[in-house]
Amino acid sequence: MINLEAITKIYPKPELGRSIVALGGCDLDIKSGSFVSIIGPSGAGKSTLMRIISGLEQPTSGKVNVLSHDVDLMSKKELYDFRLQNIGFLNQIPHYNLFPELTVERNLMVPTRLLGKSLEESKKQVDEILEQMEIKHLALRKAKLLSMGESMRVSLAISLTNSPSILLADEPTGQLDKKNTKIILDLLKKINQEEKTTIVVVSHDPNYFSVVSESFLIFNGRLGAIYTQENFPEESEDKDKPVASETFVSHIDSYSYLFLPNQIKELLSLNKKVKFIVNHESKKIYLENPESPESFAGKEISQHVKIPQYQPRKRDKKETSILECTDLTKFYYSPRKELILQNLNLQIYPGELVFLIGPSGTGKTTLLNLVSGIDRDFIGSIRILGEEILSSNFTAIDKLRSHSVYYSSQYINLYPSMTLIENINYFTVNKKSKQSFYDTNHLLQYLSLDDIKNQLVENYSQGEKKRATMLLGLVLSPRIMLIDEPTANLDELNKRKIISLFVEYVMGTNASVLAVTHDLLSVIPNSRILEIEDNKIGKDMIATTEFCNKLKEQYLSKKDVKD
Repeated sequence: MINLEAITKIYPKPELGRSIVALGGCDLDIKSGSFVSIIGPSGAGKSTLMRIISGLEQPTSGKVNVLSHDVDLMSKKELYDFRLQNIGFLNQIPHYNLFPELTVERNLMVPTRLLGKSLEESKKQVDEILEQMEIKHLALRKAKLLSMGESMRVSLAISLTNSPSILLADEPTGQLDKKNTKIILDLLKKINQEEKTTIVVVSHDPNYFSVVSESFLIFNGRLGAIYTQENFPEESEDKDKPVASETFVSHIDSYSYLFLPNQIKELLSLNKKVKFIVNHESKKIYLENPESPESFAGKEISQHVKIPQYQPRKRDKKETSILECTDLTKFYYSPRKELILQNLNLQIYPGELVFLIGPSGTGKTTLLNLVSGIDRDFIGSIRILGEEILSSNFTAIDKLRSHSVYYSSQYINLYPSMTLIENINYFTVNKKSKQSFYDTNHLLQYLSLDDIKNQLVENYSQGEKKRATMLLGLVLSPRIMLIDEPTANLDELNKRKIISLFVEYVMGTNASVLAVTHDLLSVIPNSRILEIEDNKIGKDMIATTEFCNKLKEQYLSKKDVKD
């Protein structure tokens, strides 16, 4: 079905005087009708691999055979027809899947019309898939007004419109709550079982591991391990608690290269050599550091970042808020008047780390758009640092966003045609007199961006773009950071790094962070929890250790989630 042999993908970078290797000899063999996942750290080459399978990119070398077709030898016209007829592609960023100004119905009609079907045939097929995907009520709504969960369900419907043999899904649930994650997961299982569609999912979400038949670990552009239900490593619920033992499974590729996990390399303090000791009597083989045979690091290894304890400072009763919303009401008009927020009241004070939670579609992102001044069509009052957000005060709001407020949406805040360093210099050019809390070089090293800081942002993986966006916000040192899904689509190591930075920043500067999240494992003790219910703030509480443990249990639970 899908067979890749020794795939390399090299991006020449004359401006850097060298090339970037995204894939360095990767093998992959996926059987027809299977449901598998591709996993690995951010920047490992997972998305590049998906684009090569689909023919959206050609490999530098190696063989790509999909559905008995040599995809790497096809012309552009052949690739276009092949993708249209055989492959559905679900991108992790919804606006890549949808035309924002078209209705859902019109979006679904695009691929059917491209195949030459009549308007009547297209309409009939779209009606059927709207019914099948349980999104008929969204047919006349413009795509730009869909929630994240709705966008993903519509995107999935579009990718299946032409009944493809293969569905490639790149982080389809990374920014969804548990309920919508289950909806998407159940739909994928149903499609795989009933339609016999081969499904390949890139994901960091542990919910997939109990569903897929195999998980392919990609590491540094190569296939590092193949996990099955029997040998997949268990996720620890308490990341700060040391484990007594761990099991690692490695893959040997067609070049006889053996993947050595970073944990093993660091525990043995390996540099350039590893010593294998074969005991024929016990039939066991041991690894050893030949330069230091007794080496077994007792230190905390980098895969486990311990999040510092967050301790909010005591607030003076006379202290004014950084952010204040009073009777905030918001409507959308597509195709009818729809209430999103109603009489919402909110105050956030200096030095607070606040997580805004709640199901997809309840208005969390809308609230960030409103308080950041991006959306100024509302009823009620919004004040940031004493400045009222009004449609008429563009200059004041732009000044606020330039000097005191940083808003990171679910999309990327950086200029793609500039390098990360150029982006940092551009956004900080007017802030030379203001001392940043963090040293830029420290952040580049800590977030593993130093090696790519001089590359164009457009060539970054989604995980790298996310980390770069967080880095920029911290370098700018705003009074308040508004962050939409700060840990979405990141591996566990980088999630914990981001939360650690937020804790240090809030406690060290007395600034505030308001983060919308569906990643309940990121909520930490002593942080403030806001939950939107019935168009307003329903819960406003301080997260206790018990509350955080309960969130983790709910997040990792295999039980169904009710409305």
